Amino acid sequence: MLELVTDTAVDLARSGARHGVGLFETIRVEGGRPLHLGRHLARLARGAAYLELPEPPTAGAVRDFLATRTRCSGFPLGVVRLLALDRRLVVRAEAWEPDWPEAVGIGVANDLIRLSSSPLCRFKTMSYLENALLAREARRRGLQEVVARNEAGLLTDGSRTTVFLVVRGEVLTPAACYGALPGIVREIVLEAGAAAERALTARDLEAAEAVLLTNALREVVPVARVAGSGEKDPDPPALQRLQDVLQRAKRA
Repeated sequence: MLELVTDTAVDLARSGARHGVGLFETIRVEGGRPLHLGRHLARLARGAAYLELPEPPTAGAVRDFLATRTRCSGFPLGVVRLLALDRRLVVRAEAWEPDWPEAVGIGVANDLIRLSSSPLCRFKTMSYLENALLAREARRRGLQEVVARNEAGLLTDGSRTTVFLVVRGEVLTPAACYGALPGIVREIVLEAGAAAERALTARDLEAAEAVLLTNALREVVPVARVAGSGEKDPDPPALQRLQDVLQRAKRA
């Protein structure tokens, strides 16, 4: 089992970090409580099995560690970062404040194509160059996010977000088999029946009545503008539906 630690020192001569062999999770904290911790650890466990790393500790063990070794309980809004590397699970907790506007601008990525069969699409690995390049493109274009296409031209996801499109009142998201990361909020929304997976294209994004982005830290963020296709509804009914689903999941 991965050893819980707070020390981030790494011996690069011997560590898998040299080649990006590691996993991470980013967990939202509200009122000192890490949200959806069990789901994050389950995804981490799937990645650990694939990379042949030791399995992560239980959610109870991680909560106890956070309570005794970090300042997590003192944050009204914060973030817990888990890094599975070699035989350790490094745990960090810090305060966090939203750094995006209430409604964001996005576009379709031009610089990078995701390979739908790549394990980089299935797990949150330290091999994060693809996502860093997507984030760089978004900054260069004055956007908060860009959505990558796969080798067949189908939409996948953004550098840090899942994309949801409202099409004729139905909430749709790219299927994971096309290269979209199985995000935590995405998982919750799909399990609740509040959205469905589809094969989606850039044309679908441009024509959508509304667009939403999700991730575990920012939760649900409405899109006000899609580059090349103009403004979108920043407050669609689907926004409240997804927010309600998340609130119920927090109470579960």
